[in-house]
Amino acid sequence: MRLSLLRSPEYPDPHADEGEHDFTYSLYPHGGNWREGFSVRRGYELNYKLISIQTQEHTGALPPEHSFVQLEPSNLILTAMKQAEDGSGLVLRFYEWAGKEVEAKLDLAAKTESASETDLMEREIRPLQLSNSEITAHTGPYEIKTIKVRFASQQGAETAASAN
Repeated sequence: MRLSLLRSPEYPDPHADEGEHDFTYSLYPHGGNWREGFSVRRGYELNYKLISIQTQEHTGALPPEHSFVQLEPSNLILTAMKQAEDGSGLVLRFYEWAGKEVEAKLDLAAKTESASETDLMEREIRPLQLSNSEITAHTGPYEIKTIKVRFASQQGAETAASAN
């Protein structure tokens, strides 16, 4: 087994890789190939930790445990959840990592008014069908998808965006 952490190239920057570096790596034994072992998902879990902020106890509409979004199947990774650039909703971005064509299912906590697939610049491509708070979007192998969601009430959008 071999692990290269720095290349130390001289071109185009003769001073590249100088100084102190911190690395995190992990050995992940699994059966089958990297797809069957969910190696990409495990890499995200290692490198992109959930950031939590402790607050004082306060009243609010949400229960102590709450899920803002569920994404299925497991070969999809949610990489962004943010307010839309034009302020008119919430943008969710995910991609398929295992090379499989799937029907992505996004289940949102807040009552959704509309959903559309957009390009990476958040320009609408096509509207998506809604079933209660669930959105389905056909996703090709290795495809990046961007979905823009508008909520039935401004409170729903604020609740979902505050999870960001």
